[in-house]
Amino acid sequence: MHNFIKPFVAPVMKRRKWNRICEIGSSLGEATELLRGIPRLEITTIDPCVDCDLQQKFASDARIDIRKGLSLEVLPTLDNPYDCILIDGDHNWYTVYNELRVISERNLLRKGGIIFFHDVTWPWARRDLYYSLDTIPEKYRNPWTESGIVRAKNELPGDSGMFAGFKKSVSEGGEHNGVLTAIEDFRKQHKGEYLYFGVIAGSGLGIMLYRGGFWDELSFLALAFKGVVYNAAFRALQVAKGKIPARIPPRDAVRGG
Repeated sequence: MHNFIKPFVAPVMKRRKWNRICEIGSSLGEATELLRGIPRLEITTIDPCVDCDLQQKFASDARIDIRKGLSLEVLPTLDNPYDCILIDGDHNWYTVYNELRVISERNLLRKGGIIFFHDVTWPWARRDLYYSLDTIPEKYRNPWTESGIVRAKNELPGDSGMFAGFKKSVSEGGEHNGVLTAIEDFRKQHKGEYLYFGVIAGSGLGIMLYRGGFWDELSFLALAFKGVVYNAAFRALQVAKGKIPARIPPRDAVRGG
């Protein structure tokens, strides 16, 4: 997510003079470091602090409130709405869908606010990643493997593929599988309430507006236009390098296994 802070998140926060943001998933705190460069911004960061002791790292900054724990445990304890929410935590359908459900039920995003999602393209758009199987109810766990995966390949190459050693869905696509699928399922249940655009570079950035007034939607369109430019430039770079141009996988894609 940190690669998208300067080109996408920070400009809208400054332009709209927003001052409250919630960050779900921080890992080493790289995005948090960039966010605290925005004047007067109050940051709530939710993270289990496995990779880094974020409470210690940001102890000297009173604007940063570290909430140690899993998102689905911490979100129900929050009350006041945020201007913006970043979601870059557990990359599976169950977690992302329920993060959005809780955000909606508890009114944690104000009208006209934006949610930014990381990992909305390959590999986690249509394939679940499980950091901890115990946190996912059994009925929502897909058959999983620790074998590596390869873009656009049906077979699982084992240790030679990418993300070998990580627990992930055996197959790509289908119901209840992947970050983008979770976003789409949530939007279907809230028809007309949200606008969405996806950027394909860097594992993907999803931009979702909780529809409000005219200026909110104009700001979203400006972000989407910037995303169109990013997508065109990224595809052109891939073609120049002889790679398959990146795209957002269709929902019915079934690869792997």
